[in-house]
Amino acid sequence: MRVDKKRCHVELDDGSVRLLAPRGKLFDKRGTTKNPIAVGDRVEVTIESDGTGSIDAVLPRRTKLARASAGEGTREQVLVANVDLVIVVSSIDNPTFRPTIVDRILAGAERGDMDACVVINKVDLEDEAADERESDAWLELYRKLGYEAIGTCAADGRGVERLRALMRDRICVVSGLSGVGKSSLLNAIEPGLSLRVGSVSERGAREGRHTTTHSSLIRLQNGAHVVDTPGIRNFGLFDIDPTEVAGLFREFQPYLGACNFDDCSHEHEPRCAILDAIREGVIPASRHASYLELLRDARGGRL
Repeated sequence: MRVDKKRCHVELDDGSVRLLAPRGKLFDKRGTTKNPIAVGDRVEVTIESDGTGSIDAVLPRRTKLARASAGEGTREQVLVANVDLVIVVSSIDNPTFRPTIVDRILAGAERGDMDACVVINKVDLEDEAADERESDAWLELYRKLGYEAIGTCAADGRGVERLRALMRDRICVVSGLSGVGKSSLLNAIEPGLSLRVGSVSERGAREGRHTTTHSSLIRLQNGAHVVDTPGIRNFGLFDIDPTEVAGLFREFQPYLGACNFDDCSHEHEPRCAILDAIREGVIPASRHASYLELLRDARGGRL
């Protein structure tokens, strides 16, 4: 349910929660994995007669949302395991919308075999009288790609019921930049939850400010379980092959194998089916820009 530095909060079959330490053998893969146990993992435990106990094994994961560890990027950091739905939360302003971050998390959801939803929060900060609001344009872009996309406002409740219904009876994770209002949105979805929230200062308006400091699995009244994760500043995919990147963009998939060159990178090659689709307006240019960023990462910083 929650992972602290040395111990984990584990819910047992009887519904009770124990604070248990992982056995040392679980850290054998520490060279490639930052955290051997993640929120959402199913584990085998030993409980002694005096109430103490240990985590003995981590069962195979059905799904996982993982990234390259922040900073060094040399290890895999599993943010959450066994999730059904990844909710990617962003805002147009305060902090500003960054489509590359949204697309990176969506790619992580595709790689981890999870459904995903795009949420743009704080829509109340936009000019209601504008002919076309920026959030509407971005939400329509992701809907055309086949994603559920919802505009929300935790303050006045816009979009909250729709998101609550989408989460019902599913295990969900909420991810996005610091300061986009993830905890405020969960408080609106579940009145009385009382997650800690904070305002975004002028200095932090671009990237936001952390209020959630650790991930916890929370049970909601509608049967959903949700993990509220700390805000991120970047999201890199761990140990990904360059040839794998295009397949993580679902609108690219119908064109894969249709290019003139079998090893087409979809950057500049002639008669590239994906570049043709971009010129025709079928694939959004912003998504191709995100693809090129991830491709650069997969190549070790080179295009």
